[in-house]
Amino acid sequence: HEGTITTSFVKLLPDGHIDLEDLEKQLAEHKERCLVSLMHANNEIGNLLDIYTAGEICKKYNAIFHSDTVQTVGHYKIDLRKKPVHFATGAGHKFHGPKGVGILYVNDNIKIKPMIYGGGQERNMRAGTENLYGIVGFAKALEIADANMEKDSQYILSLKTYMIEQLNKKILGVRFNGDHNGKSLYTVLNVSFPKSEKSEMILFNLDMNNICASGGSACSSGADVGSHVIRAINNNPNLVPVRFSFSKYNTTAEIDTVIEKLKEVI
Repeated sequence: HEGTITTSFVKLLPDGHIDLEDLEKQLAEHKERCLVSLMHANNEIGNLLDIYTAGEICKKYNAIFHSDTVQTVGHYKIDLRKKPVHFATGAGHKFHGPKGVGILYVNDNIKIKPMIYGGGQERNMRAGTENLYGIVGFAKALEIADANMEKDSQYILSLKTYMIEQLNKKILGVRFNGDHNGKSLYTVLNVSFPKSEKSEMILFNLDMNNICASGGSACSSGADVGSHVIRAINNNPNLVPVRFSFSKYNTTAEIDTVIEKLKEVI
């Protein structure tokens, strides 16, 4: 579609949240109907979008609204019947379901053409043999996640809060990226450490100690360009960003181990 469509990016606020005033300004300036695609939650810094307000802005200007809800499905109550969203996407492995299976929600008010023609599988939208094991596994994992959501979310949030407290106490010069204490995922914490000869090797050293952390998203792992998300909000070459993730299977004892290792490798 090169040459037939135009694209633009919505501005960010200093804390990494979407600038909804800029979104409305851009929509007001366009005469053609627009497609807006925004993450419900950022997978690197954890910032949560006010999906309802964003949807209402899109509705005001008759824009089609897609939200990437991969990080929030299975972790937050989402009633798409009450949210002005035309499309939403989710993935099973984000809530301990099988890898390689996801969902696309399409609002009844939107008509789209299938990308794969042939059989009538998946409501005539995706021809081919259905991934039955993946579908059943996804549904069961989501059922379990929904049943335990309140208990699990409180526990995981307590882990994130504990790690923030320990980092502040025991690591000098630590900085947190995004709105870590506000509208943020309870499953993600993005931290920047002062750059030094030792800290530049922090991910390697953590990995050698069987601690899984990342410098960005899994989508860009292997790319030696740093995180575009961090560059957009805090492009400081003297800091080394690291993303830590939490699940219901983690413990405070594991966090204590991470903190002790960080003291050695920074």
